[in-house]
Amino acid sequence: MISKKQRAAFEHPQDAFRPIYYFDLPAPHAADVDAHIMAGIDACLTAGCGTLIPRLPENTELQSMNDVDAVRHMYQTLLEHATKKELKVGFFFDFSFERFVIGMLDDLGETDLHANLLECKEYICRAEEQLSRRLQGEDPLSVIAYSESYGEVIDLRSFIKEGKICWQVPRGNWVVREYRTVEEPNCRRANYLSFDASYRYLELVFGLFAEVLTPYIGNTLTTLAYSGIGFHGKNRRDWDSSFNTLFFERFGIDPAPLYPALFGYAGKDTVHYKAMLMTVRASMLENGIIKALQKFAQKHGLATFGTLSEPKLTACSFTSGDTMLCNAYSPCALLDKAYLYGTNSIKIAAGAAYNFDIECINGELFRGYRRHDRTRLLKDAMNAFARGVNNAALHLPQELMENSDFCDYVTRVQALLRGGKHVADIALLYPIYDLHSKLTLYSYPAKGYEYPETPADSDYMTLINAISFYAGHDLTVLHPHTMATKCRTEGGALYLDNKTNSEAFRIVVLPAANIISLPNLRLLKKFYDEGGKILATGVLPTMAFEYDKEGKNDAEVCRLTREIFGEDATSNRVLRRYCHNKNAVGGEAIFLYFNATAVDGTHMTKSSVVNRALNSFQIPFDVYLPGMARFEGTGALNSIYPEFHNVGLDRSFPDGGMFQHIHKRHGCDDVYYFSNGTDVTYNHHLLLRGAHDVEEWNPHTGEIRPRAEKFITYQDEVYTDLRLTLPAHTSTFFVTTPVDVPAQELPVINSIDSLESDHAAHTSEF
Repeated sequence: MISKKQRAAFEHPQDAFRPIYYFDLPAPHAADVDAHIMAGIDACLTAGCGTLIPRLPENTELQSMNDVDAVRHMYQTLLEHATKKELKVGFFFDFSFERFVIGMLDDLGETDLHANLLECKEYICRAEEQLSRRLQGEDPLSVIAYSESYGEVIDLRSFIKEGKICWQVPRGNWVVREYRTVEEPNCRRANYLSFDASYRYLELVFGLFAEVLTPYIGNTLTTLAYSGIGFHGKNRRDWDSSFNTLFFERFGIDPAPLYPALFGYAGKDTVHYKAMLMTVRASMLENGIIKALQKFAQKHGLATFGTLSEPKLTACSFTSGDTMLCNAYSPCALLDKAYLYGTNSIKIAAGAAYNFDIECINGELFRGYRRHDRTRLLKDAMNAFARGVNNAALHLPQELMENSDFCDYVTRVQALLRGGKHVADIALLYPIYDLHSKLTLYSYPAKGYEYPETPADSDYMTLINAISFYAGHDLTVLHPHTMATKCRTEGGALYLDNKTNSEAFRIVVLPAANIISLPNLRLLKKFYDEGGKILATGVLPTMAFEYDKEGKNDAEVCRLTREIFGEDATSNRVLRRYCHNKNAVGGEAIFLYFNATAVDGTHMTKSSVVNRALNSFQIPFDVYLPGMARFEGTGALNSIYPEFHNVGLDRSFPDGGMFQHIHKRHGCDDVYYFSNGTDVTYNHHLLLRGAHDVEEWNPHTGEIRPRAEKFITYQDEVYTDLRLTLPAHTSTFFVTTPVDVPAQELPVINSIDSLESDHAAHTSEF
């Protein structure tokens, strides 16, 4: 049920749902520090925020304990005055603190906490020579001989004697490679891949300020904040010496002979090796700094709020490993640099929250925006909320801090979107193992931010946007581990069994992927056999993530894929516009081929084709928006920032933006949020599955009013038919309670398109 607290917070915005404000501290030793801080607190309160997270100016360097003392003084002043004003504060793990602490230890010769890189040393052998070569150092992770001609690998560890490799080189072209961890030179970073090192680093940083912070914990100091967590070493080759042990514990395989797969080809099973190796690498980040931050915050009774490094990137394995699992403790999206840049991060963060039953979906919004006009910020805030965010932290320009109108709006939205369970008919399987399998490490001189190359067949981000922005349906991204451990099928539905966020899906979407977890595919086969609907695009899986030398698991993947999608879909000799397979109990599987190229050069299936396939399943969807602007995607939202900026999407989006929605259920009540980020009014029908008594709640004003509705039948389901007139750049809520109506007495419609319109639906490209 919608609580009295939520209703009150909507009508009169309350502190519990107010957004967070990022506050830029002055530089240490700057003049008038206290006045700057007190002015910042007053500005935060005037703007209508409830928590303040202070940050030092970018690239601040703390050279001595005098600089640390200056920062201590700023926190002391901040906390004292925030307490008087009843404002909450977060402690931010600034990169300058990390550089100071790790640098101080380095200077003392204590390098246990220092970040490490994986290094590969290679030297060429002569055919049939008697090799006798001293190792580059002690305790290498792997020493192998590699044949470039055949991709053959020989483990040389048994040929190491007294620190030398003593080996009779066979005929052919061979190189010897040593793989080891080395301290990252000229870099003062902590080892994020080790829980112990990460936790100790957090203790040392917090210890610098503990005397000031501790008295305020639990009352004024409520949050532990961080930013940009990911692989930051040279060429993203962050590594830890525990890797081999962790790999063996997970897979029961010695990884040492597999190391060549990290940097290139290692035989016919290279793809399998990469998937496993990169999965363990990703788990080190998840169970290193991410877990350490959570445990440290719990110890001190603090909440966490923080972002990953470039969480929007399709090829996430390169920058942050498994973005969903790294969001498993404190899911957070990031919209930075420009309008719409970062949109892709939201569904992944929201999916993590839905998968792991977390109430708050955080979002850091407007960081580093080049333009701060009110309309663009409002539209991006609406984009974030309609895709799942319900706990926003804002980088606000001065013009939005002069009164509380903007943050009052945010507070009302968060009051209704916080809690409850998400409702969507479509689940999309996160293709993380396939993404891992396509990552190759390298060693090359590089400056600045190193972006990954997106694999040509990785279409899951484009597919998410096709479903949201063109088809007009919401979805939940499911992690393979969640599908294997928390999902079941019954009667043609896939159920996510969580204590709070339980969901039921009628359609499962498989984005292009060569590799899939075998338990996932077995569950999908059962789903299909019981009447479920499956849509796949581009590439069907042929390999199992669960590797076995004999290839039995791969063979089972091929068999199950063939049984679900049919012979034609899995044949290299057949090419159609699409393949459609179905069974006697209503199970259907559609395979759509790639038919376009995205802006970033990847393959994609046009949004219009995806939409037709979804509609062909003839399931009664949760929400219909027949008059929404539909955008035929070109993959531009997937671009890295240099490309995004060059394309100019933030300046020239067709119709100015997108129309979106989200549905949450609170007990028996339903909450629907609709956001019109376009530059045109939506004036058309709106259909909600089920019979509802409806109130419209305006988050811009706090006004609540009853709505007239009528009831119809479509596809044997009762729908509530409403007229929605939603001006450009605005949003609204429908808060509903169920009612009983006699379905047999209702008018029947045979097509959504038959509904009359004052504002015809239209299609644009972006």
